[in-house]
Amino acid sequence: KNKNLKNVKGTIILQQGHNEFIEKYYETISEFLDRNFNVIAFDWRGQGLSDRMIKNKNKQYIEDFKIHEEDLIYIYENFISKNFEKPFIGIGHSMGGCILLSTLKSFSNIFDKLILSAPMLGFKNEKLLLPFIELASFLFNKENYLIGSKPNMGIETTFEENDLTSDESRYLRTQKLVRLEPEIRLWGVTNAWSKAVKLIFMYIREKDWAENIETEILFINSKNDSVVSPKHITEFSKRFKNAQIVNFDNCKHEIFMEKNLYREILWSKIDEFIG
Repeated sequence: KNKNLKNVKGTIILQQGHNEFIEKYYETISEFLDRNFNVIAFDWRGQGLSDRMIKNKNKQYIEDFKIHEEDLIYIYENFISKNFEKPFIGIGHSMGGCILLSTLKSFSNIFDKLILSAPMLGFKNEKLLLPFIELASFLFNKENYLIGSKPNMGIETTFEENDLTSDESRYLRTQKLVRLEPEIRLWGVTNAWSKAVKLIFMYIREKDWAENIETEILFINSKNDSVVSPKHITEFSKRFKNAQIVNFDNCKHEIFMEKNLYREILWSKIDEFIG
């Protein structure tokens, strides 16, 4: 909670993407605190230092993203709304962005504004991927790694091979955090998690799902993103009444972890949006 109680501007609810953890965002959290916001963050169930849902602690597993949504609502109703100042501004990266967005239909009163950084709203090659996920979930154990998802089995990806950021120092900083607490990072995704992703995609893509939502939304999109689909982000941004989009041409997936050149542009857009 921000120590400058007299000038608190509101509360940021910062939620990470797949296989991320609170500590990775300490720089971003500090920047919001410096702007006189409170910041709330928690590791999604099944990743970071939160409890796992199966015995194997290395696998990303969940059967329905509604579980994440229910966790968020519980924390909001029992902790955030009772202890922190409005406005409540949600910031979700990748999977976190997808989850925060999915809450808007049933729980539109939580967020006064929403910022979605490279939200997981679709993937490339879905015509092949989504039917394969359905087939794999039918044929194989739900706790198995999804075939073809290339679990890293705990082996680090070099900076040169990474598809997350072009900033080497921030990438290596995250690796150092993982070395201190190896179980903070998962090795790969399961059939159950992949099926849950498909289900939430089908839900938010339903006809008229987004068109009547009033919440102000800022979409942050990297056109070179190879993790999620930039095309789907652009298409989604057009469905909402009060949405705007900022496109980056030369960033990778994790824009908050990018080079200062891009982060300065990012922060100028965020400052303008949240006021």
